[in-house]
Amino acid sequence: MSAPVISVRDLTVRFPSLDGSEEVRAVDGVTFDIRPGETFGVIGESGSGKSTVGRTLVGLLEPTSGTMTFGDTDRAAMSRREWRRERRHYQMIFQDPNAALNPRMTILDSLIEPMRIVGGRSREEMQETALAALEKVGLRRDMAQRYPHEMSGGQKQRVNIARILPLSPRLIVCDEVVAALDVSIRGEILNLFRKLQDDLGVAYAFIAHDISVVAQISDRIAVTYLGQFVELGPTENVVNDPLHPYTVALLSAEPQPLPKHLRHRRRMVLEGDIPSPMNPPPGCRFHTRCPWATAECSAREPEWRELKPDHHVACHHATAEGLPPLPSRRTTED
Repeated sequence: MSAPVISVRDLTVRFPSLDGSEEVRAVDGVTFDIRPGETFGVIGESGSGKSTVGRTLVGLLEPTSGTMTFGDTDRAAMSRREWRRERRHYQMIFQDPNAALNPRMTILDSLIEPMRIVGGRSREEMQETALAALEKVGLRRDMAQRYPHEMSGGQKQRVNIARILPLSPRLIVCDEVVAALDVSIRGEILNLFRKLQDDLGVAYAFIAHDISVVAQISDRIAVTYLGQFVELGPTENVVNDPLHPYTVALLSAEPQPLPKHLRHRRRMVLEGDIPSPMNPPPGCRFHTRCPWATAECSAREPEWRELKPDHHVACHHATAEGLPPLPSRRTTED
């Protein structure tokens, strides 16, 4: 088996609070690998730490502790020059396609800018590479002379994808990349990502709060809650046979496009709000909202266990067969 594109071990990212008296535990000890050519999905509520993980992968944030290995090289062992040369292969596409483009620059200049920073190409080479990248993402060459305000949201997101292709990325972090787009456009962009992956062999870290979107494109899914992974496994297993109560809750919250009298699913009701990342609850962090919670859950942190091949979970009550029946008092008809 080939080496992972990136290996992360016990990654922790913390930020000081506004008054400096406490720390926000944005990411608190996550471990995972992203394999060549795979799509690694990361889902969770707002504030769960998923975007912080993505920004750390591409070097926009420095980890507080833990190790990150890019290919065969430990990030901590790289000099500043080595890291600058290496990080061009780890790129990020952001949620808002408008904010990611300079409104004063033409599309062509925006496409050329990353190549100019890297250096090593003439103006003519950069221009031809930029136009070829536009075609690769499904846009006409003449659109290169437009400004961002002259393009739709979907077209601008295609431009943001085209910008990073000349850098030969090994990993692209996609942070809520379809959340700001019309529903009719989302499928086109997801199909574009699949085509580029087939053509280029690039790996994705696909971050979203919508589990249906992540399930559509991902090979594996990591479920985050309050800065930690609570479940990680192949997409089919996580979606069809979830092992963690939080995953069950996320799947239960997905709307069904059916009339009410045709819906057979009972929704799992979560009570309360997500706790503060500055003062997470003891034991299992999900126990304050979990219908399966017992005294053990608040007293002891659950171990990270592999209950099925490549399927890990952090829950005291999970078994390879799943979870016990959901208490009826914590459900409601969909």
